[in-house]
Amino acid sequence: MPALLLALALAAAPFPAPRHAPVTERTRCDSGAVLSGDPARGLLRVTTPAGVVTFQVGPDVPVFDRAGSPAGPAVALAHGRRVRIWYVVDAGAQAQEIEVQ
Repeated sequence: MPALLLALALAAAPFPAPRHAPVTERTRCDSGAVLSGDPARGLLRVTTPAGVVTFQVGPDVPVFDRAGSPAGPAVALAHGRRVRIWYVVDAGAQAQEIEVQ
């Protein structure tokens, strides 16, 4: 029964599903424009509808274009580039997957 409830909750998620990242009840999604990337600290700052959010991005966070092709490392995304980010909040916003729009 708990698996069924989780499946129903995920099916009704208020955002599109990521390509590869697992979706859990803690998964969130936001989109906006890249402000900056900090490779040394593994951070990506994005202006979202809720304001500026700093996402923690590890080297293993997949970054794709809309067609699903790899789009390079997250911290190298250009200023102003539109992105959609799936993340979980755990001691900060931990990016799980990024789609370049």
